[in-house]
Amino acid sequence: SIARKEHLPLTMIYKQLIARCSFVAGTPSPRCTFKALTHTSCSTKNDLHCNVNHLIAATATTDVLPTTAATAPSPPNLQQLLSTGARLTTAAQAVWAQVLQSGDIAVDATCGNGHDTLFLAQAIGPNGHVYGFDIQDAAISSTRERLESHLASGCRPRITLHQACHSRLQELCGSGLARVVAFNLGYLPGAGDKTVITATQSTLAAVEAALEVVMPGGVISILAYVGHPGGKEEYEAVRRIVSELSPSYWVSSETKLLNRPTAPILILLWRRDDDLPARIRK
Repeated sequence: SIARKEHLPLTMIYKQLIARCSFVAGTPSPRCTFKALTHTSCSTKNDLHCNVNHLIAATATTDVLPTTAATAPSPPNLQQLLSTGARLTTAAQAVWAQVLQSGDIAVDATCGNGHDTLFLAQAIGPNGHVYGFDIQDAAISSTRERLESHLASGCRPRITLHQACHSRLQELCGSGLARVVAFNLGYLPGAGDKTVITATQSTLAAVEAALEVVMPGGVISILAYVGHPGGKEEYEAVRRIVSELSPSYWVSSETKLLNRPTAPILILLWRRDDDLPARIRK
């Protein structure tokens, strides 16, 4: 019906679908800048023969594809993910993907084994910049190896990994530039020594720094764990300072699974679209 209305060949319609739709899931070719849950397009020379199995949920722009946009499914929201049994780590990544845009700056404040760092890098594409922080040499090495093995050089954003405390976020990342700042607290997954954990005081300092680092309209994501020694105290301290933020300038939420008491707790801090420094916004 679109082709008849606008007198366009089907090849042109397909190209418009590729260029204008939101891709929800898929397996990209190494040459493609596809990223999940965000507006993007395939940048290969021959879009229609890219050999990419994108699953299209076409939230198309209404000016070009009005009939498609009216019936297109939306990307999964937090409630949909949780109802299917998805982990809160997956739910957090879905939130990041809906916020991030090509070329953005994103910060992984707790690299661990690099899973979140990789996700952020794929989401922002080759024109973006990912900062990663961890105090453990093993974590930085694991993250670097994961990024190098999963990202083709042409699709790799600028990546800066710091073996440093995440309380130095503002010093090393600047102010008001990051679209997403992500924390995954606790210990390094798979590590033999589980006594090396994020500490309450440095975490609080890092969250305070993240308030300065995140840009207007951006989000700070904090996954807190209460099942290990010190975890509950860390979570409660973070929750306390988050609860004290001014609702005029911040929107904060908490998601926890009541029938899974040791599951992580997801805290989201959305910076409202203003230009005031964080210290004034508190």
